[in-house]
Amino acid sequence: MKENTLKDKDAEISVRWSIKWKLMFLMTVLMVGLVAILTYMQISSQNRLLKSELDKRIEIMKENLIERGKTFISNLSRQVENDIAGFNFSGATESVKDRVGHTGEIKYAILTDRSGVAFVHTLKPELLQSRLTDGRTENALKYKEKTVTEHKEGNESVIEISDPVQISTEPWGVLRLIYTLKHLDREIESSKKQIENEIRKMSFKTVTVSLIFIAVCFVIVFILSTGFSNPIIHLTGSARKASMGDFTQTLRVEQKDEIGILTGAMNQMVTNLSEIIQKNISTSLHLSAATAEQAASLKKTAALLDAMSHITRQNAGNANRADEFMKETNNVVQRANASMMQLTTSMHEISAASEETFQIVKLIDEIAFQTNLLALNAAVEAARAGSAGLGFAVVADEVRNLALRSADAAKKTAKLIEDTVRKVNDGLGLVSKTDEGFKEVAANAASAAELLSEISADSKEQYKSIEQISTAVTEMDAVTRRNAESAEELALSMSIFKVKSGG
Repeated sequence: MKENTLKDKDAEISVRWSIKWKLMFLMTVLMVGLVAILTYMQISSQNRLLKSELDKRIEIMKENLIERGKTFISNLSRQVENDIAGFNFSGATESVKDRVGHTGEIKYAILTDRSGVAFVHTLKPELLQSRLTDGRTENALKYKEKTVTEHKEGNESVIEISDPVQISTEPWGVLRLIYTLKHLDREIESSKKQIENEIRKMSFKTVTVSLIFIAVCFVIVFILSTGFSNPIIHLTGSARKASMGDFTQTLRVEQKDEIGILTGAMNQMVTNLSEIIQKNISTSLHLSAATAEQAASLKKTAALLDAMSHITRQNAGNANRADEFMKETNNVVQRANASMMQLTTSMHEISAASEETFQIVKLIDEIAFQTNLLALNAAVEAARAGSAGLGFAVVADEVRNLALRSADAAKKTAKLIEDTVRKVNDGLGLVSKTDEGFKEVAANAASAAELLSEISADSKEQYKSIEQISTAVTEMDAVTRRNAESAEELALSMSIFKVKSGG
């Protein structure tokens, strides 16, 4: 607990300085950038203004130089024209050299007639009385009035002023004065140095003011960041506790700015998350209990289905054996039916033989009756014969006794045969009834065998269905166990959260 408290304090200090220095660094960078941009814009603006002033000054200096040159060349041209008109060419030449020599701004002067022959060339005296054929000379001879041109001679900028020389009204030649810009360049360099000095002074003042302004801003940002970072630090601490599952913390910030709005949103978020997690904890507990009950029910169902599967498997086996027994019984009944048919046939044959025997007995009875009659007749004749017929009378008497015994035996035999025939006929009727009964038994046995075969097939299908149901229930049991484990894990994971009580 102490270690966690120390870690929280270290984290709070780290966040405090991290936020403060980030704000200070950000604001400082922004201020430095803004000041640098403003300073650059001001210096650039002043630089442009000074350069513009310098350009204007240079233009004015050039214009002054050109005006002085025009005035100087006008006076010199009139003097040259007067000397040439008086045929004082040497005087004209000396006047040009003398006037040009006393003027430091003029680099050199050239005086040529209309054909381009040089009468004066202060820079290159060797070209005197030589015809100049360069382009500038040819262009100057074409001018009808004073003309000013600016060009480069080597690395030096020069201004050339050309003035036509006329004798009376006829053009005689041209006087050209080439002014150097060295003096102007020196003045320009001096002006540039002054401008650079002014810019350096202004930059120093601007940088000094900027540094002072940055220091003041740094102090202001430090003070503001201290007041601004405290609510953020509290928000950070609350967010850290929320990230660790503690949703019991709420913040009290009386500010009405964005920080206050953010704090209110943070408090609302913590409250909403606390309610959601509380509901999830309750739901996970109910889900865990319900899943456990469902798992127990499925386990019992799987056990019952297993027992039913075992019983169904036994019933299917018994049905198969009963089907086999019924098939054997059907075969036995069919064989008994065949035997009964043979017995019926035999009984019919016995009945027919008994009838024939009865007829034979009747015939014997009739023979005995006739024999008895003959014996009576023989006794009557023997009596008539007297002593002579005594032997014959004895024989007749024996024959008569034999006939009487034969008749008695025939009567008894006839009676027995009659009884036998009656019993055979009764037995034949019983055999016929038994045969019909056996036929019905065979038909019923066949029907029973067919029903048992169907029961056996249905038992097999029922066993397969129960096996499939048992497999499905087993899979459902496994899924339910996994769900129960997941629900327990969910309840365990949700138990790490600390939420505010409902009150």
